[in-house]
Amino acid sequence: MIRRPPRSTLFPYTTLFRSLDTAISDEKREDFIKWKKHDDARDHFCEIEDETSADMQHVDLLLNPERYTGYKGESAWRIWKSIYEENCFKPHQGYGKYLDSKSVRGMCLEKRVFYRAISGLHTSINVHLSARYLLNDKTGFGVAKWGRNLNEFQNRFDPELTNDEGPMRLKNLYFLYLLELRALAKAAPFLARESFYTGNKAEDDEVRHAVSDILKVIRNFPNHFNESSMFTGDQNQSQLLKEEFRLHFVNISRIMDCVGCDKCRLWGKLQIQGLGTALKILFSGQQTGVEFDLNEMKRSKFQLTRTEIVTLFNAFGRLSNSINELETFRKMSNR
Repeated sequence: MIRRPPRSTLFPYTTLFRSLDTAISDEKREDFIKWKKHDDARDHFCEIEDETSADMQHVDLLLNPERYTGYKGESAWRIWKSIYEENCFKPHQGYGKYLDSKSVRGMCLEKRVFYRAISGLHTSINVHLSARYLLNDKTGFGVAKWGRNLNEFQNRFDPELTNDEGPMRLKNLYFLYLLELRALAKAAPFLARESFYTGNKAEDDEVRHAVSDILKVIRNFPNHFNESSMFTGDQNQSQLLKEEFRLHFVNISRIMDCVGCDKCRLWGKLQIQGLGTALKILFSGQQTGVEFDLNEMKRSKFQLTRTEIVTLFNAFGRLSNSINELETFRKMSNR
């Protein structure tokens, strides 16, 4: 589900590959009504957007895969510049023209984590765009051909072409993967109790079994992100930093509404909200143990909405896909 931008959007566009396929069957629309009735019967921990609002629409992700759309240049550059320069934490002293891995080294752990998470997300998106690139010039006739573009990948990550930043960006992708992996592991007791209701019993059972299987694999993974070392020390200062951390991320999620490409905005918002859900799991309330304490969870009324759960799993899936694509690009570059 995405929010439509105002007509007077900052980034106008008219490109064939950026329009969304909004086809939703009547059966699916009936499912949405059933889901909403089910969700409305639950107490929500956090405020959610009104799904009945006129500027909201449901989108089938399978009909709108994340791939290269031609959205680039000044418009896309301004989005990421606003994210890095206005919403990431910055060192007190000068850091050159751009914020990068070298300039954040002197900052505290929490601020470095914030930068690395955003950089990892940016890297993942760039890997997707390089892996599903438009390989032929489709101008309205014929069939578009999508595939991996090694030159595009190298332009974004080759150390010689990125002033040695490319390898650090790829490391940040792995860092973000471990962060979201940790969130899933921590929330496992909560997710294991979810019904994943859609009204289709067979599909609900299939999803529950799939989630159970992936949670078992995640529990056995040895090297998770360790959030317990963050926001320690003076309690008042830690709380102030945590709130600043949260507000910075909220601002970034709002910036995604300004993206002037429907599909780019869809996948950008989905992955941003998935990361936001992971941060919520890691840093909400007093849940600082290895996993959620179910009694504490009930007392604090911790809750994840349907949208948060969907974006969490989809965002983690996108990171997993990016890491899988890295191996393919590595083999291509060695030929």
